[in-house]
Amino acid sequence: MLSPAQIREAIERARNGRDDGLFVSPLSEPDLGRIERRAATSIDLRLGRWFLSFKQTRTKSVSLIGEGAGSSFGSRTRQHFVPFGEYYVLHPGCFVLGATLEWLGLPAGISGYVTGKSLLGRHGLVIETAAGIHPHFSGCLTLELGNIGEVPLEIYPGMPICQVFFHSLDDVPASDSTRDRGTFSGKRRPTLQQPRPDDTFLRLREKAKRS
Repeated sequence: MLSPAQIREAIERARNGRDDGLFVSPLSEPDLGRIERRAATSIDLRLGRWFLSFKQTRTKSVSLIGEGAGSSFGSRTRQHFVPFGEYYVLHPGCFVLGATLEWLGLPAGISGYVTGKSLLGRHGLVIETAAGIHPHFSGCLTLELGNIGEVPLEIYPGMPICQVFFHSLDDVPASDSTRDRGTFSGKRRPTLQQPRPDDTFLRLREKAKRS
């Protein structure tokens, strides 16, 4: 895990234009200085202004391998823009996709994982279920925001929403500009994609049909 000093060094490398640096923008000097003052081994990220909610539909169910005649994502979701100074109300039992305000850019030698903030979690807000950030990722993080509490929660663009811990890779691969940065790289708004079955799943299902 990167220490506070190593996090700052990685950020400074990116600011100096080096490929092995950790890019975080926007990141104010007070926020950067707070990492070392608190001896924090993570960076707090803030909530952005775009949300993607799910409509209540007549769809009986949604296939998580992309099959069936269920409604399209476009017909089941709605985008919301919430300006700074206003808030989004997340009701108990409800779920919405949000995105971080910050754009992250990870080099080949650094990976990360996202966790919630305990202060928010104790009020019933959970912020993610897919925590890993792979090397070469570049973009705003999509956050899965759910209210598992008993009262509605007001969530504000610009508020600290999660924290990211960073790790260095022991064996850093050679730099490759054609490297796959993942399907969620390059996004500024929360994104949702259709799940697809992998080859192993298809083989298992085909074998079951034959037996």
